[in-house]
Amino acid sequence: MNASYVSHNDKKLLEASKKGDEAAFGQLFKKYWDDLFRIAYRRLQSAEDAKDMVQDVFLSLWSNIDHISVEDSLGAYLYTALRNKIFNHLGKNNNRLSILMQQPFVTGEQEESIFDNYCTKELQHIISRQVAAMPEKMRQIYLLSKEEHLTNGEIATLLSLSAQTIRNQLYNALSRLKKNLINTHITIYVVCVNVFL
Repeated sequence: MNASYVSHNDKKLLEASKKGDEAAFGQLFKKYWDDLFRIAYRRLQSAEDAKDMVQDVFLSLWSNIDHISVEDSLGAYLYTALRNKIFNHLGKNNNRLSILMQQPFVTGEQEESIFDNYCTKELQHIISRQVAAMPEKMRQIYLLSKEEHLTNGEIATLLSLSAQTIRNQLYNALSRLKKNLINTHITIYVVCVNVFL
C-alpha cells in the first residue's frame, strides 16, 4: 500500500480509486472495515453474515465507483449502504409469521404486558418519525449513537467530524426529540399511563 495515501482525505482516495488505483481503494477499505463490521455484527449477531455484508458493501462501492461523489467523508455513504443491505437481508429472512403460528394462544394474565409492549412500540414509532424529520447529518449521528451504539469517538472517525461536533449534534437531536414529544405527542403517555391506573 502506498504510504502517501495515509494523509489523503476520502475525496482524494475516491478520485484515485476511480482511476483504478487499488492502493487508494485499499486505504478506504482499511479505514472503514472495522467500524462497518461492528455495526453489522450488532445487527446480525453473526460474524460470518456481518463479514459477508460488509464485503458486499465494498464490492458494490467498487462496482459503482464511477457514479459515487462525496464532499469529504465516505463513511456516511458506506453506513447508509450497509444499513440498507442489513434491512434487506433481515426482510428476506423474516420468519415471524411461522414463529407466531407456533406460539400458544396468549392468556388473559398476559394482556397487561402486551399493552405495555404496544405503548412501547407506539412510542418507538413516534420517535422514528421524529428522527426521520431531522436534518441528514443529525439523523446519521443520532442513529449511529442510539441504534448502532457507537461511541462519540467512533462516530467522529466514521464521519470525519470532530468529537465536539458529534456531542453538539447529539445534544441538539435529543433536545429536539424531547421538545417534540412533549409538545405534540403527550397523549400517548396519558393513554398508556391511564390504562394501568
